[in-house]
Amino acid sequence: MHGSQTMSAASLEPPTYLNSLQNNIRARPIPWDGAVRAGNITDDHLKKIKAVDKVRKEQRRQTIEGDIPGYVSLLAGGSAGKSVLEAAARRSDIVQYILVLAADLINDAPSLSSALIAHPSPYKPFLPLLRQSTNAEDPIPLLTSTFLTNLVSTSITTSSKSTPQDEEALPQLYSYLSTLTQHQDSGLQDIGVQGLSALLRSSKARQIFWAQRKETVDPLIEILRAAAGAKDSSSSTLAGSTRAAADVGIAGGVGLQLLYRVLLVLWQLSFEGELIGEDLQA
Repeated sequence: MHGSQTMSAASLEPPTYLNSLQNNIRARPIPWDGAVRAGNITDDHLKKIKAVDKVRKEQRRQTIEGDIPGYVSLLAGGSAGKSVLEAAARRSDIVQYILVLAADLINDAPSLSSALIAHPSPYKPFLPLLRQSTNAEDPIPLLTSTFLTNLVSTSITTSSKSTPQDEEALPQLYSYLSTLTQHQDSGLQDIGVQGLSALLRSSKARQIFWAQRKETVDPLIEILRAAAGAKDSSSSTLAGSTRAAADVGIAGGVGLQLLYRVLLVLWQLSFEGELIGEDLQA
């Protein structure tokens, strides 16, 4: 992997739209005890959640590191029982809260990411949530994609070869994130493009992305054409659109940050020159 590629992607600020949504969900009161009584989650789920919810980052990290298998089981399921997401499937308020908490947990305790990746099917409770709704503003698929993008990206960059789990998850993540890149809301476009960039960290990941290019690359070209004010022009090739965007400047309501992220994705793809070379002008 290219060091500059990591730096470029890591230096980007997280999308504001996503931060606002996550903060909103973190602030919501959840009737946990009632959820246990109703059988939506177990006592064990609740005990683990409360130990890491609304605590300082360092305390959270220590708690998780003291019970890595327990927190892997909480999120991914295991011999001890279902994932909390599967158990609480009918309670969208709990699912949303857990998805935000899960993203916080793997950010604050990287050892949890490593342990989850080693689980035989770490993405199983999450992947169905990507398809839960076709509404791009539905928080559940959006938050799921955020968590999975982080975890799959970590898996791709820490493993020497592609895993079957990653190869199953990547096409589904690409499909979902590409629906966001086509949305009218620039905040959602931003999340989509940044997610794609985070996943294009290995040759195999880029090959899978390119195999879905009608779904994945075409919307990015449309963003470039809009930025170049070339919506109705004939500059529809990848190379032509990139040049046009660079030459003409920003138009079409496309922000500089979004444009930069789109160009970053296309730059990452360029590392597969042999694969995409013949189709670059297609």
